[in-house]
Amino acid sequence: MEVFVSIGVKLIISFFGLWIITFITGRKTLSQLTPLDFLTSLVLSEIVGNTLYDDKVTIGQLLFALALWCALAYFFEKATTHFVKFGYMAEGRTVLLVDKGQVNQEMLEKYDIEFTQLLSMLRQQNIFSLREVWYATLETNGSLSVMRKPEYEPPAAQDMGIDAQPDLFSITVIDKGKLLNESMRGKSIDIEEIKAKVREQRYSIDEIAYAELSEDGTLHIVPMK
Repeated sequence: MEVFVSIGVKLIISFFGLWIITFITGRKTLSQLTPLDFLTSLVLSEIVGNTLYDDKVTIGQLLFALALWCALAYFFEKATTHFVKFGYMAEGRTVLLVDKGQVNQEMLEKYDIEFTQLLSMLRQQNIFSLREVWYATLETNGSLSVMRKPEYEPPAAQDMGIDAQPDLFSITVIDKGKLLNESMRGKSIDIEEIKAKVREQRYSIDEIAYAELSEDGTLHIVPMK
């Protein structure tokens, strides 16, 4: 009977411990998980699985392990939020795979992505030809975000006889008062151009919470409050 009670208590503690860690990291769905989150979930499953049926592991030791991991998850999450460069290093960066209709073969090779894999990911978004793609980015969670060429957007502009213009593609250039050298792999940032545009709008970089640069040269700034 004591064995069942011990397993039950450990299971309850593990359930709420995992819930707290999930709450701290702020992830709501599997699609939001980064590779680091995935590795964390594997480690947590090992901690819970190995202690649940091991009589030698006490409830106190399980609490200590979960509390320590919870503290690590909390401080790591805060660090990736407050230190921009560390956040990019820990969670990765978005990768530009298709730029203005041109496939970035250097990025495909660097991240070991075959054309067949790229096309498979496009088909999942009801895009069956590379000719339809204007921009495609590989997100840090492994998903693909796509901007179609305007003539292929539904309803097709060419079918309506309209001279379509493509949507503007934007990249992050300032995050939490830090000027980024490269926020997206495959898309370089002209640091001097950004500084000049910031001065034009009468801001200093450390006053800016977020800024993005559109391909038409417009800098959109969200000031810190």
